[in-house]
Amino acid sequence: MSYIGNQVTSVPHVVDTFSGDNATTTFGPMVRAPAGTAAIAVFISGSYKTPGADYVLNGDYIIFFVAPSSGTNNIV
Repeated sequence: MSYIGNQVTSVPHVVDTFSGDNATTTFGPMVRAPAGTAAIAVFISGSYKTPGADYVLNGDYIIFFVAPSSGTNNIV
């Protein structure tokens, strides 16, 4: 099949995990810096977090407004 433009390539799905300690608000670096908040989904203990309301991105770091609760690999 022919394409006009750049060759189509796929990017493997990456899952970053971090552990909350009820004090730290900045987590990273991620394996790849996302293009923006629309390019990622953030969960703490299975609960979806809303970009802009719960966290912001700074390059390849996630900055939460409230420190996530303690847990091993509870931030995905």
